[in-house]
Amino acid sequence: MEAITTRRRRATHPISHYWGLVKDMDDSQKLELVTMLVCSVKPAKSEPKKKLNACDYAGIWSDEEYMDADELVKGIHNARHFKDRTKFWDEL
Repeated sequence: MEAITTRRRRATHPISHYWGLVKDMDDSQKLELVTMLVCSVKPAKSEPKKKLNACDYAGIWSDEEYMDADELVKGIHNARHFKDRTKFWDEL
């Protein structure tokens, strides 16, 4: 009885469908297929992650929008009085 249940389970399992497609292939084709399947589930080899430090971020900000710290504080303080934030940038 258990053998019949196992056969039924195999017959209805989706892998059984694929086995039916590949079981008659020659061994070299099966090995190629296995290699492709294994490669599709392996994580891609990536470069070891580099630990970042402050030097990695040097120069990433544009100096065109540079604002002195005192100007920035003044701008933030003045912006508190506006309900529309776009007016803040127009005033500077």
